[in-house]
Amino acid sequence: MRTASAAAIQMTTFEDQTIDIRCPNCGHINPVPVREFEEHTVSHLVCVNCKAGIKVEAREFRQRLAAVRKELEEFEREAMRESRPIKRPRKGDFQI
Repeated sequence: MRTASAAAIQMTTFEDQTIDIRCPNCGHINPVPVREFEEHTVSHLVCVNCKAGIKVEAREFRQRLAAVRKELEEFEREAMRESRPIKRPRKGDFQI
């Protein structure tokens, strides 16, 4: 049996989140899944309130998402370093 790492579980959870996109026509907030921005360079949606077409370009979002993922990886590496047990000094480690 294979187990998923905590990072993989956390990323899956993040990708299931939504981003609120405000309709430029009526101001209604429309939720869009994060994975929609990852899969497509440009996303098209229809406002559920006024039925206006909305075009969302994902370039800036992708850049920011990549930066967040990089910071998360660095944070996880740092946490792993700090969680390692500290080596106790041995008898031969000291010089007089």
